[in-house]
Amino acid sequence: MAVYEEAYGPLPAVWFTDERGRLNGEAFSAYRETGRVEASWNCGPEFAETAE
Repeated sequence: MAVYEEAYGPLPAVWFTDERGRLNGEAFSAYRETGRVEASWNCGPEFAETAE
């Protein structure tokens, strides 16, 4: 985050919106207060099940 913020400034609200454009105000406020971002999704790889 530090490299991004150094280059572009603080994250804009769009980083905290869902696919319908709804702002997660709680997450955005927390970021503005603490400078930390916590992902609300699984960032790990997913593998399709294979039929054998």
